Amino acid sequence: MKLALAYIQARNGIPAADPFFRAWDGFRKRGVRCELFEPKQLEQGTLPLSRDTLVAGGVPVVEAALTALGIPVPVADNLPACLAKYRGRRVWPSTWGALRSEYAKKSVSEPLWVKPLRKNKGFPSVAVYDVDDLPDPNRLPDASEVLVAEYVTFVSEWRCFVRNGQVLDLCRYQGDVFRYPDPRVIKAALADHAPIAPAGYGIDFGVLTDGRTVLVEVNEGYSLNPYGLESMEYSELLEARWAQLAGL
Repeated sequence: MKLALAYIQARNGIPAADPFFRAWDGFRKRGVRCELFEPKQLEQGTLPLSRDTLVAGGVPVVEAALTALGIPVPVADNLPACLAKYRGRRVWPSTWGALRSEYAKKSVSEPLWVKPLRKNKGFPSVAVYDVDDLPDPNRLPDASEVLVAEYVTFVSEWRCFVRNGQVLDLCRYQGDVFRYPDPRVIKAALADHAPIAPAGYGIDFGVLTDGRTVLVEVNEGYSLNPYGLESMEYSELLEARWAQLAGL
């Protein structure tokens, strides 16, 4: 499969953020023609889209491009059931309404970590310690579905980049650089995830205070932070996932 073009999200004539610059650099090095665009072009319908024209940008922007092309946006599955044994903490589905009700009737409740259940990066993950940490219902209504996890402390967090089953790199994005995750856990998790894994994705692992390596979350490959991943490999990962979704 050969891309005809890669559109790169820009602002004022330059890639709008480091991930977009990394994509622009990687595609150009690989000989893929690139053009810069701004989200308003997509909103106005003036960006000429096609399935062999990849869009590199933020999650809402890429999802808008997929939708415009008639390509279904994948349902988020950040903590898939097949990786349950690697979570290292309790995880369950809920709604913002249920959480508001729980925290309203208790003076003290356990701290929780809350993220969107079905939409990739639908809202930033939220650490909830008390009722004041709950978001405004006007922004995130009671009916909004969420994925709730027991709050744990990571001393380091790392992203493993995978393209077509091959590990491209493992990059630290938070915490102690010397607290490296257990490679055996990562390899076992990748093997268990392989039957449902997309063509390009990132999967995050963290080291807990007790030394255990556990799954943080799985991240979609059509738009994700590259952290320290080399630009050409990053562009190849984006292309692999785009091609899979576009049926190329």
